[in-house]
Amino acid sequence: MPLSLRENICESHRLPRDEEVLAGRMELLEPKDKELLEAVIINGQPTRLIASLMNKSPQHIRNRVYRLSRRLASRRFLDAARAMPYLSPADAQLAKLHFCQGVAQRQLARQTGMTIHAVRRSLDRLAAAIATIRSMSKTAERKISQFISQRRQDDSQELAV
Repeated sequence: MPLSLRENICESHRLPRDEEVLAGRMELLEPKDKELLEAVIINGQPTRLIASLMNKSPQHIRNRVYRLSRRLASRRFLDAARAMPYLSPADAQLAKLHFCQGVAQRQLARQTGMTIHAVRRSLDRLAAAIATIRSMSKTAERKISQFISQRRQDDSQELAV
């Protein structure tokens, strides 16, 4: 039996099946993209119905849903989303627009009033900051798991005595 579109997307892009996690990730998308994913993935509405409402072909809607779901599962998206609380508000907004919503550099330059060169430099700096935050969080996770395993060993040794 073939999988539904939702199951196919979740399986092929390794998206979580938990609707709360998906909804949290979708908050970072543009409102129109968020509504499309909610309709197809969470509510399970057929793409033919959505396509007829939007005057698009069903294949166009399926392709858009696949692209968006691939973005939601990408490392770039997840790293930017996890790093946002540690960034300044201006940098967080830039990261949300570029890394999460997929806004092009040229469009960012128009929206922010910066030159394309300045936007590119800002995005390079931002990517480096996000990579640093990612490596720091991985190190912290590793140390926490080592600490917990050490505590468990200590507790089991105390119980044995």
